[in-house]
Amino acid sequence: MMRKHIDRFKEKSPVVRAAVLFVIAAILGCGVLAFILGAQVRFKYADRIFDIDHAPQTIYAVVLGASVDPKTNVPSIALKDRLDTAIELLRLRKVMGVVITGDDGQYSTNERQGMLDYLHANKVPDEIIFIDDAAYRTYDSCANLKRQNFHDVILISQRFHLPRALYLCNELGVNATGVVADKRWYASVVYDWIRDLLASPFAYFDVRGITLIKKGPSI
Repeated sequence: MMRKHIDRFKEKSPVVRAAVLFVIAAILGCGVLAFILGAQVRFKYADRIFDIDHAPQTIYAVVLGASVDPKTNVPSIALKDRLDTAIELLRLRKVMGVVITGDDGQYSTNERQGMLDYLHANKVPDEIIFIDDAAYRTYDSCANLKRQNFHDVILISQRFHLPRALYLCNELGVNATGVVADKRWYASVVYDWIRDLLASPFAYFDVRGITLIKKGPSI
């Protein structure tokens, strides 16, 4: 069967063969480039990822948004673990305040309100909670931190997400370290890793002012 396909390919005109080979080479080249850029994003700040016991002291912990229940705004398990990690850092006095950043409900669900309600339920006072502007992507969260003059922060998220988040924030000029919020096995972990690995090359372009994927409410 393979031999038959090869013979048919050889029968095509030189121009067609050249065009087919060019397309194949272009696809392979793009794949190699995406792999190289993705690897740079994943590994450049990997040494800044800590567990909670070894987290450095700084002023603010930044809880990066994740899904909430669309009707009740109750945080998903992953977001709850991020918030619990921030609360634990506060109790250990490794941070002095918490920044919550995520969707404000204008695009999908109101992640920020869900996070704020959870912090209130756990007795975190408003005086040490900073509510970020609308952030529909991790890039938005990092860009907002830079714009609002946050210089040294701890990003809190799951392990699959932290390498890309750290790359975005540090490349944009925010001195960020990361604390892993994985407190259990997540049902969507395989999907989450694949999704974030595929998103990593786009982070390389985001910090250079080239937005290839837009996310947010229609204006």
